Amino acid sequence: MIQRKQSVFLLLAAIVLGLLYYFPLASFIGDKDSLEFYVYLVASKVPDQVPDLPVYFVLPVLTLNTLIMLLTIVSIFLFRKRMLQLNLVRINLILLLVMIAGFFFYYVPALEDLSGGIVEYEMGAYFPLVAFIFYIMAYRGILFDEKLVRSADRLR
Repeated sequence: MIQRKQSVFLLLAAIVLGLLYYFPLASFIGDKDSLEFYVYLVASKVPDQVPDLPVYFVLPVLTLNTLIMLLTIVSIFLFRKRMLQLNLVRINLILLLVMIAGFFFYYVPALEDLSGGIVEYEMGAYFPLVAFIFYIMAYRGILFDEKLVRSADRLR
């Protein structure tokens, strides 16, 4: 049954992570430059000004977000293999924690130094936390189904 509640939670997590491509994670307002950090680029708020960052600066966050989304979509369709689905959700949780930690401990300080100012977290900064909650709820649902199936097998 693909319409289980954990499939809905996994779909919501994939949608929330997909919204990261449209909403900025943070804005950096400072003396040197004003920047907006998206998952796929760092844009300057000042017209006709390009931030002096390497092209591959946002590649780890972009790769992690895309990988997490793809694994989530794959795990939705593995509803018959609950243990594999459970392991994929665990992997997604770990990768999401790595992405969140990388954002807060690497990207925010680096872009604060580059802009010379303060950080303002935008709506996109909260999306990975919401996705994390959806993953936890899906994990609990898969675990509940697995226990239910095992108890039914034990009664046979």
